[in-house]
Amino acid sequence: MAIGPTLIQNSLKIGERLCTSDLISSYQLEAALYEQKLYEMMRLGEILALHGWVQQQTADFFGDQWPYPGVQADPVPIGSYFRRAGLIDRNMVESILASQKKTGLRFGALAVLNGYIRQATLDFFVEQFYPDCVGEPPYMIVDPDSLTDLSSDQLIFFDSTEESSSKSNSNQTDTSSSNNEVHWLD
Repeated sequence: MAIGPTLIQNSLKIGERLCTSDLISSYQLEAALYEQKLYEMMRLGEILALHGWVQQQTADFFGDQWPYPGVQADPVPIGSYFRRAGLIDRNMVESILASQKKTGLRFGALAVLNGYIRQATLDFFVEQFYPDCVGEPPYMIVDPDSLTDLSSDQLIFFDSTEESSSKSNSNQTDTSSSNNEVHWLD
């Protein structure tokens, strides 16, 4: 049985995404694609996960669950993408959110600084899901009058299935005149 063109095309797309996001190397992709030819029934993500190069959850996210930004109705916080991809867990999210309130750094910047993800991975996610934010600095200025409101507002909550969602999106560049307005540094 030969590998169908759809399987190969999907594998290349998944592999390109994983390489561009610096989650696997081009050599790992090359080896996995070669093995996929030998083991025709295995998917690329399964091969990568068997080698321990990515978690199966990560491979599934980059393959079957890949969210297309133009299709989504509501903006999603970058931390939610990282969680769904298996790159960070709930404890990491809580640690980042606590640090974010103290430092004024963006979620992605803190994920990189804490060593949870690589800078190339953050850059890839920003380019894919927040192209308008490419090149923006990692700092944000919060209106001092809204700090009490911000500290009591729960930015990300977890349901019983451990999926995270957001009540507010810190990556929006909307300049509405609310008291909880977030301004990005130029």
